[in-house]
Amino acid sequence: MTAGDADVLIVGGGPTGLLAACELLRRGVRVRIVDRAPAPAGVPKALSLWPRVRDILTDVGVGEEVRRASVPVHAFRYFSDRRPVASLTFTDDLAARQIPQYETERILTARLHELGAKVERGVRLLCLDDVDFSGDIEASGPVTAVLDHGDGLVERFRAPFVIGADGAGSTVRGQLGIGFEGRTYEMAFALVDTYIEGHLPPDEIAYYQSPTGTLVVVPQPAGVFRFLSVMPQGAAMSRHDMQQLIDARGPRGVRITEPVWETVFRVHARRAAAFRRGRVFLAGDSAHVHSPAGGQGMNNGLQDAHNLAWKLAAVIQGRSPSTLLDGYGPERAEATRRIVRDTDLHTRALTARSAARVTARDTAFTLLDRSGAAARLYAPVMAGRRLAYPAERDTQQPSSRACRARGRLPGAVGPGSVFPRRAASALGSAGPDADPRAWTLLLRPPSGDPGWAAEAGHVAARRPGLTVLRPDDGPARADGICTRPGYYLIRPDGHIAAHGHARDLNRLEHELALALTPGAAPNTPRTPSTSTSGALPGRPS
Repeated sequence: MTAGDADVLIVGGGPTGLLAACELLRRGVRVRIVDRAPAPAGVPKALSLWPRVRDILTDVGVGEEVRRASVPVHAFRYFSDRRPVASLTFTDDLAARQIPQYETERILTARLHELGAKVERGVRLLCLDDVDFSGDIEASGPVTAVLDHGDGLVERFRAPFVIGADGAGSTVRGQLGIGFEGRTYEMAFALVDTYIEGHLPPDEIAYYQSPTGTLVVVPQPAGVFRFLSVMPQGAAMSRHDMQQLIDARGPRGVRITEPVWETVFRVHARRAAAFRRGRVFLAGDSAHVHSPAGGQGMNNGLQDAHNLAWKLAAVIQGRSPSTLLDGYGPERAEATRRIVRDTDLHTRALTARSAARVTARDTAFTLLDRSGAAARLYAPVMAGRRLAYPAERDTQQPSSRACRARGRLPGAVGPGSVFPRRAASALGSAGPDADPRAWTLLLRPPSGDPGWAAEAGHVAARRPGLTVLRPDDGPARADGICTRPGYYLIRPDGHIAAHGHARDLNRLEHELALALTPGAAPNTPRTPSTSTSGALPGRPS
């Protein structure tokens, strides 16, 4: 039995677990991260990183390295029997970048090392003991993880919190008895990552649709392209078979020359029935899996890590009440529900077989293209710019009905949405140099009313962990930010916790009471300590 000297045990050293560890460490929380695999994964797997997630990675300190190791995608091109039917173009601020998953993991692992930690590899979770299923963190104690080191040592390690980021076959989820609800698509998919002979656009993803199946072509760095296709019913898929599919319905004059990875897989659309049991949380593929259409999978897991880490840090360090953690499951489950819905629709469209469905799909794609609706409405959704968590309380919203109505429009800046990145960067509340633990209160006082500013200051002063900003000119109206006198309360993850007008200070006071503990320590840097340097905790040196 080893007494843990980590605040959080993370099971799983993939992208989600690595980001969760980095986010916790940079907030001064002690972590231990273990993974059953003896070495990091060496295959590309997930490729796309969308802008919202790249903002998160920039804040962690790896944005520039991700940019150097990736290539942009500026368009999706849709073909039906090789006939162009639609295009969805992306401006630079909405474009995904393609990077092999092993590169994302390499970059995050290097950042983990800079923060003073490492992944303990070849360590397998056997079971969890002392899990409290009541959900009352205050009344429960640490969780005991039984860890198999693979060399005859079995360790019992106690940690106040556990994050299960151990993939679709999650041991953590199984130990919690949480169901994995959903379905498996009937068709199987074949994938070949390869160098090619011929020409393909290096910044476009192409969908070659036909009644016999869809072939997707995705660019990667270093001149590698991914060819992904629905497998013919009951057939195997070799390199030769993929070449035949390319010749039959894909880009002409392109030949596979040097494959770097080949695999066959089935697609699932599943979500955990709950994302949390007591002090144990699920994130990434352990909480949800879905179709690769649109390249959202890894992004969704990374946003789980981002959402959970700041909340855990705030609770562990006593800056927020433990009830803050109650929002993790509902927020991320709702975000996942939307992604599963959208990727399922995309997958069904791409796999349409009957003449009627093919005609309906092609007509819909063409109309969306000609109207500009896809670029105007769907591109920001894919980029993560429209991610918004539903408001849970009336006090999160302004008392003005008109402002509430505007907040329901696509792209509105309101409670639950992400505060516009450009404005946040200008204010200093986003970016690698921003305080990752800070709540931000953005005030716009009524002109000629110094009493309101003084009263708002008194409300804020009761919460020492709050950063108050009063910009003279305010954020740009072009970003969709409300220009009426009032306030925005912004969480450490950049989402808006509450918005109100000048007469809504009582609403602000209520939200601050839920967010921050009275008398919490100011946001001052703290040097993180970890349990992962030198000898393992509780293990002889």
